[in-house]
Amino acid sequence: MNLATLASLRQRFLLALLGVLLLALLALVLVARYQVMPILLEDEETFASSELDRVERALGGELNHMRRLVEDWAHWDDTYDFVRGERPEYVDSNLYEATLETLELQTMLFLDNQNAAYWVVGYDEAGQFRSCPGALSSCGWAAPAVSFLDAYIRSGVEPVSHTWLLVLPNLAMAALSPIYQSREEAPSAGWLAMVRPLSEPWVDQLRNTTGIDLTLAGVPSTGPHKELVRLSPMQMQASRYVPALPPSRAVRIEAVLPRQRYQVTLETFRFALYWTSGVLIVTLLLVLWLLEHIVLSPLRQLSRFTQRLQHDQAETMPSSFLARRDEIGTLAREFRHLWRHQRQQSAQLLTLTQRDPLTGIANRRLFDERFATLLGRQPAPGEVAVMMIDIDHFKRYNDHYGHPAGDACLIELAKCMDQQLSQHGFLLARTGGEEFSALLPDTPLDAARQHAAALLNAIEALALPHAASLTGACVTVSIGVASRVPETLDDIGEIMRAADQALYQAKNSGRNRVCLFHEVADQAV
Repeated sequence: MNLATLASLRQRFLLALLGVLLLALLALVLVARYQVMPILLEDEETFASSELDRVERALGGELNHMRRLVEDWAHWDDTYDFVRGERPEYVDSNLYEATLETLELQTMLFLDNQNAAYWVVGYDEAGQFRSCPGALSSCGWAAPAVSFLDAYIRSGVEPVSHTWLLVLPNLAMAALSPIYQSREEAPSAGWLAMVRPLSEPWVDQLRNTTGIDLTLAGVPSTGPHKELVRLSPMQMQASRYVPALPPSRAVRIEAVLPRQRYQVTLETFRFALYWTSGVLIVTLLLVLWLLEHIVLSPLRQLSRFTQRLQHDQAETMPSSFLARRDEIGTLAREFRHLWRHQRQQSAQLLTLTQRDPLTGIANRRLFDERFATLLGRQPAPGEVAVMMIDIDHFKRYNDHYGHPAGDACLIELAKCMDQQLSQHGFLLARTGGEEFSALLPDTPLDAARQHAAALLNAIEALALPHAASLTGACVTVSIGVASRVPETLDDIGEIMRAADQALYQAKNSGRNRVCLFHEVADQAV
């Protein structure tokens, strides 16, 4: 695509619309990436957390069941009398292997009111059933548990039921309750502890109850308490740590969950995204077609008419454009109006080109024209003097006060100098940034010096502050004056160079002064 093609309004519209389409599609992708996707992932995390909450509530329900079970046994009058040594037949009647199998227990520990093992029932490390007083060596395998319970009770726990998850290292649930009479009128006779293993059949039952593919494992409690890993587009793995005993261990709940909600929502959004993209493309094509027939085609016709108008000014604008009541018709009528006033505007612009836009006084072009006209006048003019005026340390003024203040200073000085000179019929022009020139017809050099001195005094009288000046506290100027000398200094360029040399001498002599060219020449000699 070449530059001529790009210059076409039609092609630029097409490129612009394509750019809008690409930006819109990019916006949709970014919205999907940074707005929709985080929401979907957050919803997925909420779903995983709620599923783990269900598992944790199921574990809590099992612990409550353990609590009720230990309380049923601990608040039974027979248990109370047994721990007090008043019912020896209690062991044969209740504490046998079938009892543990029925209750799905691994161990039952009866502690007296001194927290010592009164009776131990359970399976030892070899899996053998044991039922014996706690003091016998055959029940020594329960000594660590008894020591733990003794320390736990002596730590000042409330005399109520307690439940825990245990990591021994095998997983288990434990419940502890003080032993009371059913009427709770007498003090506690001791404590009863029960331990239920979290076996694989029990975990299978928990899976069936919750409908969640889960596993339980004992882990150190120092790991991350929550974690979510997306295994595949269809599955994710969520885990959570649940406090257990001993405190350095925890139970890790790990569940493999489906990502169906995420996939369904994502597919729905993609479908909506594709449809939105399609509708957007069709809409942009329709807009392009309407632009072509309503705007671009008439504009091309109007452009061809304006091009022909450069070669045939007598050609009239087609009435079809002038009759339109839309923006193109308004444009055509306004163009005709502007064309008719073109010459008037050109004349006005010519006048504007002779004035300095900032100060409103004459510019260099008008100054040179007037000077050339004056020197070319017949008969030859008499004495003609010029001044070159430069504001002292104006760059420092701009640096100190800023350019807007500098512009205001130029305007004020130009107004003062123009009033001072125009009353004598002299022309003042701005010929540089801070440089002005004055044309003094029929004025000898001495008279020009007096006018320059008066101009110097008028500027000092303004007392415009100039804190950065190296000459004084107010704005000052330096003036160089030269005059026409027939057959010696008779050219515009020579006269202006002479005035410039005088200005240079004035600045080198300390500024804020007037120097004449003949004085400069005398010093050079």
